Amino acid sequence: MRLLPHLTKLTAPARRHHHTTDQRPSPSPSPTGHICPRVQLALQDGTEREYLLDGPSTCPRPRGPRARYEPRVHLAYLLAQQGHDAHWLARFADLPLPAAERITEAAASATRG
Repeated sequence: MRLLPHLTKLTAPARRHHHTTDQRPSPSPSPTGHICPRVQLALQDGTEREYLLDGPSTCPRPRGPRARYEPRVHLAYLLAQQGHDAHWLARFADLPLPAAERITEAAASATRG
């Protein structure tokens, strides 16, 4: 999926701000001060895990022992920030509806903050 890195560069704002995406304590900031947004999701296997919402090119040190990068989650987050609803995202990105709803909530809080 080569389109995703290009899409990230085109849609990522020049400067990122701290986002709170769930009730867990914030991960420690990277050396640049950026905190990569994350959310707890259960995808097709049903196991809830922590997923990164930004892409690897946006987060300088995104991977922690538990954080995962899933291109479908990142794409859904970008599209949710552009106003797409959870039902459409679930179908388009092949995500469970509860996961798409959490991603939509995270995107809405990111645009307010």
